[in-house]
Amino acid sequence: MRAHTSEVLRLEVDRHVLIATITREHKRNALDEHTCNEIAAVLNDIAAVDEQQPVDPPIRAVLIRGEGSAFCAGADLSGSVYGDTFHAALHGMLQSIISFPYPVIADVQGPAVGAGTQLSLACDLRVVGPAGWFMVPPAKLGFALDNWTLRRTEHLVGGGYARTIMLAGMKVDQEKALVSGFASSGGDSAAALEFAHQVAGGAPLSVKHLKDVLNDAGYGFELTAKQQAAYEQCWASQDAQEARTARAEKRAPHFRGH
Repeated sequence: MRAHTSEVLRLEVDRHVLIATITREHKRNALDEHTCNEIAAVLNDIAAVDEQQPVDPPIRAVLIRGEGSAFCAGADLSGSVYGDTFHAALHGMLQSIISFPYPVIADVQGPAVGAGTQLSLACDLRVVGPAGWFMVPPAKLGFALDNWTLRRTEHLVGGGYARTIMLAGMKVDQEKALVSGFASSGGDSAAALEFAHQVAGGAPLSVKHLKDVLNDAGYGFELTAKQQAAYEQCWASQDAQEARTARAEKRAPHFRGH
């Protein structure tokens, strides 16, 4: 892995586990384009080294955390989230996690909202603490989601539960995450690190094979032409702008469907 310093990401190695902590506590670790690109760069660098020297790999699991009380409060709505470049960076980050040769584990000790839930979905496993919870509120913000996010949610928590999460904006707390199977384990950050070490203790070739097959679900980020048109319409809509305005004015949005 190349030498890496960043104002948005802290990297620590504990035996065979890389701990990657998002350090945007002032933004509740919300994702902007730069943060997405930094996470992707780190994982892609390690994957490239592993491909060249696969024997006795030094990194065999990655634990992703958020600094402070939030895991990740979603996309940084003060940034370029409404532009195409953010979506490309977000999808690039998610792909880097999915294609990373070894398990990536989310240590969710606080809210994981919107893009924070997407980050959790991309991870292979999730440890959720008592204060951890998930929510994907596109309908409340006038947004639309890609095919992968919807299908991955359906795949991991089941179709009926996925519909309740997406259409009703249900909050998934630690208990619900454990019951649904979305949470691999419950516990604090110390428990999450111990869990990561257990995962890293597996035979590297077996783990790489298992991850590759389990992630081969037959779907990607692309939407059909009709779905893509609706996706773009949502992001460009007056309702999306109304949600931004209402949030700034601290009031409930008034959606009109255009």
